[in-house]
Amino acid sequence: MTARITYNSINVDFGIKRDTLNIRYLQEKSENKSGSGKIETINLYGIMQIQFNALLTSAQYKQMIPFYSWARQGKEFAFTVNNALITSTTLDATAASAQKTIPLTATAGFTVGDYCLIRAEDNDDEFEIVKIATINAGVSVVAVDNLVYGYLSGDIFRHWRYWPTAKLENTNFNPMEMEGSGYYNFDFTIIEAI
Repeated sequence: MTARITYNSINVDFGIKRDTLNIRYLQEKSENKSGSGKIETINLYGIMQIQFNALLTSAQYKQMIPFYSWARQGKEFAFTVNNALITSTTLDATAASAQKTIPLTATAGFTVGDYCLIRAEDNDDEFEIVKIATINAGVSVVAVDNLVYGYLSGDIFRHWRYWPTAKLENTNFNPMEMEGSGYYNFDFTIIEAI
């Protein structure tokens, strides 16, 4: 499996060291006390944090230098753990909870057996991973299991472990050469607000 970063229409493919991928859902909340003493939630949002150790060849190391110049400015990029699974679309109608059919604006790029993220656009606590059982080309996919939540037209549907709008959390680029091997390893921390 080859990971990929895409920025400014440029792809950089590289390997991830075995057993270093760590994906965490972090929920942030800020609260305020009103004049009556009641606690009010001001901001509530989820962040997906992706950490991994990349194994870079000398050529990939050189490709990462302009990427870091780009990303350190706070610009978004796409990241995928598997460069063959990079499809993202939206729902074009509602998908009911306790049902399996998910109507999509496009089905190209998905195959039976793919694991995909479905997420409500207006509520970052309503998301789940579904496995595709069948595809009705250009119309919908059918999940193996019933949906937990209901979803609306415009909600997100994409390959799991694909983040089309990621940002760097660690902005220092300091890969370490591995004992004169010509390979470099580097710890990435990437986030995506969901």
